[in-house]
Amino acid sequence: MRIQITDVDPQNIDLLLRWNGILRDGYAVGRQKVWSRSDEATRLQFQNPHPTRSSVLLLAEVDGVEVGAAEAHVHPGEPADVEVAVADAFRRRGVARALLQAVRNALRSTATVMRTETYSDAGVSFARSEGMRVGVRESRQVVDLPLPPGTLDGLPGAPSGVEVISWVGACPEELLDGWARLRAHMSDDVPMGDLTRTAAPADITAVRRNEERMSEQGYALVRSVARVDGEPVGYTEILLSRPDPTIVLQDDTFVEERVRGHGIGRALKIANLRRLTSVPESSGSLFLQTYTALTNAPMLALNRSVGFDEVDVLTILEGPLG
Repeated sequence: MRIQITDVDPQNIDLLLRWNGILRDGYAVGRQKVWSRSDEATRLQFQNPHPTRSSVLLLAEVDGVEVGAAEAHVHPGEPADVEVAVADAFRRRGVARALLQAVRNALRSTATVMRTETYSDAGVSFARSEGMRVGVRESRQVVDLPLPPGTLDGLPGAPSGVEVISWVGACPEELLDGWARLRAHMSDDVPMGDLTRTAAPADITAVRRNEERMSEQGYALVRSVARVDGEPVGYTEILLSRPDPTIVLQDDTFVEERVRGHGIGRALKIANLRRLTSVPESSGSLFLQTYTALTNAPMLALNRSVGFDEVDVLTILEGPLG
């Protein structure tokens, strides 16, 4: 069996979308309520590449049949994020190994460490056979949308002395410095297990650049900040793809350690869920998805209190690129 690996040109829309379809189908095998990047979001993302990020898009063919795909991205000085998917009928035939080797060859001068994600024991075994080790495991949890009437009304409100501000879109200027600072603290605080920790920039330029790119890719940013005595102490964010709003993504939720244990995280999530309903496209949303490290017991309990249930477990592995 001859495996042919080719680069995917993002300007070739038909090829790009076929590549994305193979990734989407590969990720979904044996799983439920799976989020995948829509074709429109894929087109927008790769036709307007990130200015500081190197990307590799690969397609594997066997006898002219497209059977696998790989995606890799790396920022200077950071681990390369690598994803590999193979059609179910062509697994255990060396396709994933050939794709991974091609990724290594393409990124050899750009990165020294790579990271990958999998939801299966077979994926973990393959990654380990390629010299990677388990870094952290995360619970993927979902809650059905729309929430039953009265669900949020029955949960506690913001604690005394805490102000929660919610909006959709770019961060208001008066909250921008605090938002950037909290995002940087989040990157230092989130459980990473044995994974390499990379710092998020705490500058407003990086925040604005990310907002612009997300907007260009069709995402509505649903956000809330908690303040105590006028000072931001926590935040949360939901991402809703306007082109494909079926599954909504709960992104970061962070509360500064000095004020934890008082219900601020719950107040943030409740306020943000209320704000989500103000986005017209959310009427077509069926699920809200979030990830939490298996070691983060307080956040797992908070998610359960809002109605989230675990659907599977994500394993993130890391190892040398070479």
